[in-house]
Amino acid sequence: MHDIRYALRSLRKQPIFTLVAVLTLTLGIGANTAIFSLLYQILLRPLPFPDPDRLVFVWNTYPLMGLPKASVSIPDYIDRKTQAPALEDTALMTSRSLNLAEQGVPEQLSGLAVTPSFFTTLQRQPVVGRAFTDEEAQPGADKFAVLTYGFWVSHFGADRSIVGRDLRLNGDPYRITGILPPDVGRITRDVQILVPFSFTPDQMSDNGRGNEFSTMIGRLRAGATIAQLNAQMKTIVDRNLERLPARRAFATTSGFGGFALPLRDELAGDVRQPLYVLQAGVILVLLIACANVASLLLMRATGRHRELAIRTTLGAGHWRIVRQLLTEGLVLAIFGAIGGLALGLAGVRGLIALSSQQMPIAADASLHPAVLAFTLTLAVVTGLIFGLVPAVAVLRGNTSALLKDDSARGTASKHTGFTRAALVVAETALALVLLVGAGLLIKSFARLQDVNPGFSADNVLTAQLSLPARRYADAAARRAFWTRLLEKIQALPGVTAVGLTSNVPFNGNVASGSYSIVGYTPPQNDAQPHGRQEVIGGDYFRAMQIPLVAGRTFTDADSADAPPVVVIDQYLINRYFRDRSPLGQQIRRGGPTSPAITIVGVVGTINSIDLGQPVAKERLYYPVTQLARGSMALVVKTRVDPRTLVSQVRATVASIDSEQPLADVRTMEEWMARSLEGRRSPMLLLALFGGVALVLSAIGIYGVLAFGVAQRAREFGIRQALGADRRTILSLVLAQGLRTAGAGIVIGLVGSFALTRYLQSLLFGVGAHDVSVYAGVTMLLFGVAMAACYLPARRATRVDPSITLRDV
Repeated sequence: MHDIRYALRSLRKQPIFTLVAVLTLTLGIGANTAIFSLLYQILLRPLPFPDPDRLVFVWNTYPLMGLPKASVSIPDYIDRKTQAPALEDTALMTSRSLNLAEQGVPEQLSGLAVTPSFFTTLQRQPVVGRAFTDEEAQPGADKFAVLTYGFWVSHFGADRSIVGRDLRLNGDPYRITGILPPDVGRITRDVQILVPFSFTPDQMSDNGRGNEFSTMIGRLRAGATIAQLNAQMKTIVDRNLERLPARRAFATTSGFGGFALPLRDELAGDVRQPLYVLQAGVILVLLIACANVASLLLMRATGRHRELAIRTTLGAGHWRIVRQLLTEGLVLAIFGAIGGLALGLAGVRGLIALSSQQMPIAADASLHPAVLAFTLTLAVVTGLIFGLVPAVAVLRGNTSALLKDDSARGTASKHTGFTRAALVVAETALALVLLVGAGLLIKSFARLQDVNPGFSADNVLTAQLSLPARRYADAAARRAFWTRLLEKIQALPGVTAVGLTSNVPFNGNVASGSYSIVGYTPPQNDAQPHGRQEVIGGDYFRAMQIPLVAGRTFTDADSADAPPVVVIDQYLINRYFRDRSPLGQQIRRGGPTSPAITIVGVVGTINSIDLGQPVAKERLYYPVTQLARGSMALVVKTRVDPRTLVSQVRATVASIDSEQPLADVRTMEEWMARSLEGRRSPMLLLALFGGVALVLSAIGIYGVLAFGVAQRAREFGIRQALGADRRTILSLVLAQGLRTAGAGIVIGLVGSFALTRYLQSLLFGVGAHDVSVYAGVTMLLFGVAMAACYLPARRATRVDPSITLRDV
């Protein structure tokens, strides 16, 4: 306690030094706390299920068809549930749009249809009420619902009496049976309501194979492994092919199979690599902060050499002095940790807002006790790191020489001067590594924004509609609704074109399927053609400004009674029609007995999934008049700000059906911006960390050089008295500072060359060793170093020789 009290008194005597040191540590520790909070939430925090390591997601795969991960069909689910011994329990779930029209303005809910085994597989039951029973998951008897916790609180004020009451969904009464626990939201993210997943006999038969629209989760038996499950799924496929020889050719050429992924890996998605990069970045920031504070402490200890020497002479042992200096370092670190926790909490909130779409499970990130322990450990370790530097300098000091020095200031030894220079070199090198990484990501993001997606997102409004089967039971009713909607929206002032689509670009929903080309037989061992399948209506191509390459688009003549037609994209032409015109050729969506569909037009290829990846699949467009889907998105091209038309679009929909809600009302530019979040967030954060590192490095260079100038004031005075002009003194000091910064830059370039290859997976159109980025960062850092060196060098030229010589 004596050492702590003495450290507090000593630091209080130098408030500016203490403030600068604490703020520097606050930046380093706060950044680490914020990023580690996300990393812990996504990759380390225990999942809220018993034995979570036994939970897996199970997927289909068609690797030879370019489809490494696909949804699961109902027959595949039943096969694995009943024939895979490695699975103790399984569940199947699929998204379901449900219209709620009970409380004034109609609302489209994000629903999830789940088998009753969903609750037993996760081994979690509702906190209020009960789960579904098997009898409640039968066709025609499945009007039951379990509310998610967030929806229960936001819409019903956490009223427990809601259980047992009916909720009108899609025009039908659904009996509420229970409320999900809040932490199950890590799997049901954004879902508001669960309903039973009932299977029809046809869906469960072999006719349902290939109709893949669901997600399967499973719980492994105790002692079972994923490798065993994967092997058992292969056996099931082989067994089915023996029973269904007609499917063997397709399964062989597509590489059809199944595989399992651990639950945590599936929930983490693609954010693992960016998180590791950001955590490495903030560790570099912390090391720069440690070097900066160590340099400050070393300069402070140099000024206290006489004090420390006197204390040693009066009987204080070296260990006693070292302990005191370490205590001062730890006190600074604790203050920095307190500030870092506050900054980290604000940082976590900012990161959640910045990355909510890329990392949805991070929404619950907070300063968990494990994060607090991490911050405390970080503070202690950093305190020891930068506290040891002045302590070692004291141990190597010459006590007798310091006592003979009658100067009021202690004279820095060559060793401490070398240590200060080494710290500046380290700061500069680390800052350059961070800046190079940030520069690569910035250039990559700029290249990404220059990519032409094949359509125009300017002034385009999109909105999702899902027609309930109760009121729109047949295709004629659905066609009539879409036709009236298109006519009314087109008549709104400011609208230039309006269309419909089953897949809004970049909204995450992708429909794909196999097809065959009449008269074309794939080469032996080649997979059957497989592409994106999209249903459109109205003037969709003009609304999105997708160019017509050949033929025509859909017209009013392409009615339900007319021969079926399809429009294909240029990508398909390049794959299958290089030597002939596709117009008039035909395809089939099903087997050889399915109707032939005539190709009437060709449009440009669009990239609607990831601008950072080349288009990998062809796209086929079908008219909604012939495939009258109940769930479509409205696409409105305007000559004004599209957001100003939202209320008019809602009113137009209500004029046709007062119970029909709109959902996901966004501009096309917003969809594109969301799709880039996964690359924008790491870029912005690493650029921020690089900026902090640059400032800290500049402060470090300035501080060390300014202290050196003050220590060498007598030398500069004597040099001027002996005839050296101010330009010579300026050059001398600048050369010293720039040599130190230059050494750091060289080491940083070597480190960057070795480390930036780990960024390659995050880059687009830029190599990890891009010369322009390395050169630009080097020039930037050298310029900042020059500016940081100039002020102390200029001060050195103003030393008055007469005063210096009088003090000799």
